[in-house]
Amino acid sequence: MQEIPKELKQLLFGMGAKWHAWASIIQNILGIVCLVMGIISGAMDKALWLEPTYWFLAAIAFIVFALSAWLTAHNAAKEG
Repeated sequence: MQEIPKELKQLLFGMGAKWHAWASIIQNILGIVCLVMGIISGAMDKALWLEPTYWFLAAIAFIVFALSAWLTAHNAAKEG
């Protein structure tokens, strides 16, 4: 496998592996919080700031973005 050119590494990995790893952790936590809020909101049959469906959609979005950040961190760490 070929090495990625230095000028492209900045475009691909942005702030670096450590930053992306922390972003992934934070987004995972936010996704879990949104999931719990959706479950609580659905169980109470009330809207807690948002309807339960929107809490679940926000949870899905955070988890997808966290996966993307983790993959970027993993690839940046592999590239060095």
